[in-house]
Amino acid sequence: MSSVAVAGSLNIDLVIRAPHCPQKGETVVGSTFGMAGGGKGSNQALAAARLSAKSHIIGCIGSDDFGRKLKNVLTENGVDCSQLHTMKNAPTGTAVITVTDDGNNSVIISQGANSLLDDDAMMKAADVFESSDAALFQMESPAKTVAAGLKLSRRHGCKTFLSAEPPFSLPAEAWENIDYLILNERALSFYAGRKQHKSVEEMANEILMRGVKCLAVTQSAKGGMIFVKGGDHFSFDAFNIRAVDNTGARDAFCAGFCVGLCEGMPLKRAAKFASACGALACTKIGAHPSMPWRHQVSALLGEAADDEYEL
Repeated sequence: MSSVAVAGSLNIDLVIRAPHCPQKGETVVGSTFGMAGGGKGSNQALAAARLSAKSHIIGCIGSDDFGRKLKNVLTENGVDCSQLHTMKNAPTGTAVITVTDDGNNSVIISQGANSLLDDDAMMKAADVFESSDAALFQMESPAKTVAAGLKLSRRHGCKTFLSAEPPFSLPAEAWENIDYLILNERALSFYAGRKQHKSVEEMANEILMRGVKCLAVTQSAKGGMIFVKGGDHFSFDAFNIRAVDNTGARDAFCAGFCVGLCEGMPLKRAAKFASACGALACTKIGAHPSMPWRHQVSALLGEAADDEYEL
């Protein structure tokens, strides 16, 4: 069994379904409302556990009902919460999400306790990093903390993964501590400093020159591309599914990519495995509810009728 330490955000998601996202000054009449666990760190830790990894969460919640709810869900799904810190001076993070009828979403986040995840929390988690195969980070935590966590986990022998979204500036020294970087095209443009007529390949090479070993660029329904430092790049396909809500899909992809590589899957196989995880996350409403289970991913890959990716 692989072991993954996930350091990052935990939110309660307030989700409203609507025909479209409101424009400036517009009021849109929505339909269904739901509340579920979310936050990129929480989503990825939950997904890793459901994918049969030993999963640990490093993060902060408030001493409120939302925080207790998140901790209970993670614990019930087998996530180790020994490094989940309850903060008395901040509420649990909250996200307000609009999901449109075509399955896309827009998100507003109140960071709350997530903003208090600091270098000290990373140091307290040293034993977790020591016992884990990989450490997975996102950018819903302070960038300084992410940089410290990447350095510390690398020192303890972890493969390091960063889902660098939402795109915020990262300390320059952090790049060389990233083994696997996962971005969508918008974030790739942000980090590469996109110029006119610059291709995805050119931007990816700029990122790899900073010390990153491998870059995965996700392209939603088009699949994505994998770039390896000093090697060739390749594309991977998305699965043909009926999307009802893409909230958390990239988190499921990130967890799947991380778990797959920790289990020793070749890079192409891990990308296909991750793509299946992301596809399944689009078939249910809400982040936590949509994180896929291992048997569901295996079934979807089996339906692909491709021996290369048979699990």
